[in-house]
Amino acid sequence: MEFAAYLPPALLSHLQRVLGREHTLASASDWGELDRLVRRTAVDVAVLDPGADGVVRAGHIVEIVRRYPSLPIVIYTVLTPQSLRAVVELSNHGLQQVVLHRFDDEPRRFLETLEQQPGVSLSEALLDRLAAPLSALPSALVRAIERMYRRPGGFAGAADLARAAGMPRRTLYRALEVAGFAHPSFVVRGARLLRAYAYLRDPGHLVDDVATKLAYSNQQRFAKHVRETFGVTPLTLRRTISPDECVARIAAVLYPAAGVAHLDPATAADRAVMHPGATELGAVADVDREPA
Repeated sequence: MEFAAYLPPALLSHLQRVLGREHTLASASDWGELDRLVRRTAVDVAVLDPGADGVVRAGHIVEIVRRYPSLPIVIYTVLTPQSLRAVVELSNHGLQQVVLHRFDDEPRRFLETLEQQPGVSLSEALLDRLAAPLSALPSALVRAIERMYRRPGGFAGAADLARAAGMPRRTLYRALEVAGFAHPSFVVRGARLLRAYAYLRDPGHLVDDVATKLAYSNQQRFAKHVRETFGVTPLTLRRTISPDECVARIAAVLYPAAGVAHLDPATAADRAVMHPGATELGAVADVDREPA
């Protein structure tokens, strides 16, 4: 997993020991650098102290929540009257996960807390939607696909998925084909695009930020993948496609074997997939440009 942190030296040192070599940690030196880390790099969880810069205040973290609501945040701080007031204020903004230094940060327990932070809820919605066809795949491959959709970082192509499943690429291709799934490249692309949609809905992310975070070589290639999957540009995707419709469209791409049999015409999201022309999507440009 990829972590970002802004913490005082003692807390940062302990976090580094807790994470060890199994996870990646990027440390910010101020709130501005933290924002740049979150905006431009793939971060699964942020670990923050409201008093990291020497003055205990919740405002900076509240702003991070406002700009990047999809980002899981763990508050890691020392127990003082000032920090408790900040924790109470942050709880009013939806931050409930708090670890107190020397109380809750025993290494094994702390690591479990960090590793169990929820991923993007859209990933769970998609996996639930495809639960039946996924059950036809080898268990090792199912676990690899679940891991990829919850944490898409590190999955750039079919070779990465095959490696995570512990099988040759030929076996991967055959397993997906027999079960009725799309080509492995589309399965991997779906994970990246689902996370891209979550990022795009964060006010703090520009289209170029999202392309960079997901390791696209350039914004044009990212826009091409979005257009091929959704029929719209990234900016239109951000503005007009609902979360349910996003999940439905990606599910339809990943599992085309059933045609529209697994779509429910009673739901607006599935109707949009079955009849994409019914929604006015606007003109499609080759490359999105952010407004000045």
